[in-house]
Amino acid sequence: MKASKLFVMIFLSSAIVFSGCGLKKMVKKQSSVTYSVSPNPMETHGGKMTMEIKGSYPKKYFHKKANLTIVPEIKAEDGTSLKLNPIYLKGQKATGDGITINYKTGGSFSVTQVADYQPSFAQCKLVGEANATMKTKSASFDEIYFGEGTIATSERIFTNPQVGYKDKVSEGSNFILSDHGYTGQSVATATGMIYYELNKDNLNWNLALNKKDENKAALGGLMQFMDKYSEVIGVDIIGWASPEGELNRNQELSSNRSKTAQKWFEGEYDKYIKKVAKEQKVKAADIKKNIKFNTSDNGEDWDGFLAAVAASNINDKDQILNVIRSQAERDQRQQQIRNMIAIYNEIDNEILPGLRRAIIKVNCSDSKTDEQIAKESNTNPEALTMSELLYSASLTQDVNTKMAIYQKAMDLYPEDFHAYNDMACFKASQGDYDAAKDLLDKANSLSPNNGVVLNNIGVLCLVQGDYDGAKNAFEASEKAGFAQSYNQGVIDMKNGDYASASSKMANGKCTYNLALNQLLTKDYAAAKNTLNCIENKTAAEYYLLAIVGARTNTPAEIYSNLKQCCSLDAAYKVQASKDMEFKNYKDNAEFQAAIK
Repeated sequence: MKASKLFVMIFLSSAIVFSGCGLKKMVKKQSSVTYSVSPNPMETHGGKMTMEIKGSYPKKYFHKKANLTIVPEIKAEDGTSLKLNPIYLKGQKATGDGITINYKTGGSFSVTQVADYQPSFAQCKLVGEANATMKTKSASFDEIYFGEGTIATSERIFTNPQVGYKDKVSEGSNFILSDHGYTGQSVATATGMIYYELNKDNLNWNLALNKKDENKAALGGLMQFMDKYSEVIGVDIIGWASPEGELNRNQELSSNRSKTAQKWFEGEYDKYIKKVAKEQKVKAADIKKNIKFNTSDNGEDWDGFLAAVAASNINDKDQILNVIRSQAERDQRQQQIRNMIAIYNEIDNEILPGLRRAIIKVNCSDSKTDEQIAKESNTNPEALTMSELLYSASLTQDVNTKMAIYQKAMDLYPEDFHAYNDMACFKASQGDYDAAKDLLDKANSLSPNNGVVLNNIGVLCLVQGDYDGAKNAFEASEKAGFAQSYNQGVIDMKNGDYASASSKMANGKCTYNLALNQLLTKDYAAAKNTLNCIENKTAAEYYLLAIVGARTNTPAEIYSNLKQCCSLDAAYKVQASKDMEFKNYKDNAEFQAAIK
């Protein structure tokens, strides 16, 4: 019995030693194992790092009863780290879950892992912690090295937005100022009428129509009206005749009536100017405006006659209109009118007298010069309309002056969205995103579903990295009629859907994000052409050209573009020195000189 127990103890001890020797052998020969990651450097697309982690074990390495666990970990230079999902491996006779590695022939594994990208991961290494177990024994391995660094070029979406009117900024994601609505010269008009007797063209102020208070007031106010404006565009005088008379005579009457009306107007204006000059103690010639008269003799007013009958209280007016309209010849229509005069007193006493007239229309310019508008926006903004205030902001290049005008506009017209929207654009361009958001929220509340306001909300979200908010705003802006294909393509880029972005940006040209998308789809020739057609390139655009040079193995283009980039923005010197896009060139003297 004792001998049997001793045999069992010796057997178990031998098994443990054998097992322990198996793990020690794996540790001792760990350098024979190869590990890698693909791509290397790793890459980020759509905010995700998707990598294929691989391991290859030689023949007679992986013990048949061993279990091996590898925990990959991304370690950034700044100390940030992220452990990925464990990788489980096992020998062909081991229990538990895992990828089986054959002892005799060796084997390999390939596991795809996905991690959320963090900016610190641009400078990192992917390592692994490996531990093996076999029954009650365990062993730790040296830190596994898979690869180093992350290419984060896909994160370089967007560039500084421009601020301007829709048709004045280049294509891209921009803050759009609202249309100020100012069209320059606007016309203010006042009208008066002089009435004439049947078959006469001389003035008779005793006619009933000429003695009406409203008609007298309209004529009497023409001079004062004209005096309110700095410019008289012209005075239109139109002579008319009633349609019951002979054609040539009616044409002559309408012509003479326009002439007598002009003569009357000129006389009245001279008297008015002399009166004003005396009151102001100035010379009449110094304040008298040049007036262009536009006279026309329109002859018989058939349309006026028909409209007057239609608007009258005559019981049979529909029959009258039908009779008149049914006559093909002018003479027949005239005869019908004469017949009706004998029947209907209203036609003779009320309708026809109102057609024997001269219309005097005074047209004045209601606009101010740019100099006047600019001055009043500063000294007397209350005298300007909202359109004029917004227009005055467009007359200056000084941002502070623009913003001061927008503030005045908000104070004077608090229920109008325009100034809130425009102020927000410039606040955002200065980096005051909180103020810009508040202003855009106000503009959106005053003008819901406004495509311009929604565009600016979307661009503000883009600048702040809120891509979901940007997507929602751009979709709403497009529903409101503002084209958003380009900006929606930018959102697709952020999500890693470069094919969809290409489709939405198909009609684009000469923009940073278009070039970036072409680079990410490896259409390097197109990316280069797009960047080269951009005038007044920024540092970001030169940097992208340098990346194109690196991916096409064109060192000269790397160095020349990096030199231009760093001369415009020194911050790119550090970026370039650490960017894995340039890993094969970092030790080159020309590269170092370019980023010096």
